[in-house]
Amino acid sequence: MLLLLLALPLALGEYWAFQLGLFFLYAIAALGVALCWGQAGFLPLGQALFVGLAAYLSGAALIQWGEAWWVFLLLPFAAIAAGALAFLLGLIIFRGRSESGPYFAIITLAIALLAFQVANSWNAVTGGYNGMKAIPGLPGLEGFSDVYYLAAVALACAVALCGWLVQAPLGTLWRAIALNERRVAYFGYDTAMLKAIAFGLSGVLAGIAGALYAPQQGLVTPELVGFALSADLVIWVAVGGRKRVLGPVLGAVLVGILSAELRERTYYWDLIVAAVFVFVVLYAPGGIGALLAPLERLLPGRRKALEPLRAPASKAPRSAVTLAIDGVSAAAGEVRILDRLSLAVARPGIYCLIGPNGAGKTSTFNMLTGELRAQAGEVRLDGDILSKPTPYRLARRGVGRKFQIPSVFGELSIDENLRIAVWSARTSLLDWLRPATRRWDTPVMAALRGRYPFLDDGGRLASALSHGERQVLELSMALITEPRLLLLDEPCAGLSSEETAQVREVIRWARDTLGLSVVIIEHDMALVKQLAEHVFVLHQGRLLAEGDVAAIRSDPRVHEVYVGAAE
Repeated sequence: MLLLLLALPLALGEYWAFQLGLFFLYAIAALGVALCWGQAGFLPLGQALFVGLAAYLSGAALIQWGEAWWVFLLLPFAAIAAGALAFLLGLIIFRGRSESGPYFAIITLAIALLAFQVANSWNAVTGGYNGMKAIPGLPGLEGFSDVYYLAAVALACAVALCGWLVQAPLGTLWRAIALNERRVAYFGYDTAMLKAIAFGLSGVLAGIAGALYAPQQGLVTPELVGFALSADLVIWVAVGGRKRVLGPVLGAVLVGILSAELRERTYYWDLIVAAVFVFVVLYAPGGIGALLAPLERLLPGRRKALEPLRAPASKAPRSAVTLAIDGVSAAAGEVRILDRLSLAVARPGIYCLIGPNGAGKTSTFNMLTGELRAQAGEVRLDGDILSKPTPYRLARRGVGRKFQIPSVFGELSIDENLRIAVWSARTSLLDWLRPATRRWDTPVMAALRGRYPFLDDGGRLASALSHGERQVLELSMALITEPRLLLLDEPCAGLSSEETAQVREVIRWARDTLGLSVVIIEHDMALVKQLAEHVFVLHQGRLLAEGDVAAIRSDPRVHEVYVGAAE
């Protein structure tokens, strides 16, 4: 592949060296779009903003100091400036709203349109409508072939970087966010920061393209920051394949070559490209880059299976947890869900939260983790008032949760699902980039694999598991984080009697091994009788009764509203 890139200018001549060099720069920017859209699951529609920003900065530097060799040292700063802007914008946007969606695409589009207006009217700096002209080439590089080789080297480095990131733990976390951001947050990850990092890196890639665009073209116009280029980048990524590292390169180069040859000959060329884009999005989301999947095995980052490494200890506190809910009320619209609810978990053990449907059990979990806002009362964790709880902050303090419907990452392997749990509260930013982090193991994970052999089939996709296996996988993930307080919402729902018995034993084992407090929402009274050390009975959002199983069974109020209703 490298030899082919080196030989192309000799075979095709100066014109195509110039054209291919430009397409290579566009491909670098397209890689940034794919990093966000194909990996982290959010679509930037203003990627040209960062291409144009770096191009203007690069052009200004070359006009001022174009003959000095050290101007080469300034070009990386143009790319870094574009990446820093993207990171800050991403952090502000994602902090404002936790989930990814169309709003992000619309905001980035609006910012790019604003940047176009600024570039078009700021004559003193950008040259206005006519653009920044007479930009000299890079010192020491003569002819289109030299610039082509520089663009080819930059593209090769960008592909290698993206291939490494996709295979690094950070890439796994991005794909997990795209699949189920809520679940990632419950493992203690700051998803807004993770997405902002992806957007920042995409800005750096766009900045590299822009920094080299200025000397390659000798001209930077406002169109470079406008919507047209941003739309083209999205189309090229979709056609090439947004989830493949080489897909954006194939899309940018192939569509670019066809456009150069056919745009002037075919009146409806733009409509043809638009139709191809719609077809690919609807019917071939893998793009034509899926054909290059075997070649991606040659990219950096892939490693043979190695011996596991002992993971560092969790950074979450390890002391016994205390939880107090004091007079909490919450509502959804006009409907009161929790009504001055008070209960406490004061020591390690297994607690069951029971009550008829609509009693407020799952709402209690949602209120604890910040998904439901408390309108009155307070919640204290280890004596600290939780004023604005969020899932990732609570997870870092040792609070874990398993949902009633198994919430796993279906398009990731069993091993990747488990690793995400292992990395929770143990990793730093550098750990996300180290290949060795993928080999981390813990005694808890080893013990769970011993209990459930299917967890050893690490390459199997979670989507291929049965319902019972998914329940066990999510429970295992929650336990691997080694929480101090574990919230389980009907962990045995849909399980056979044998599977239920296994889960029951695992919960007891976890209580004894980790010394944690487990709060379980459960409707199966036989399971409550076997597991519960303390029972809370909820009715209409209030605590109706509490005590051990014997006390609850003999309470006439419970018979009236719960046991009696069940009969």
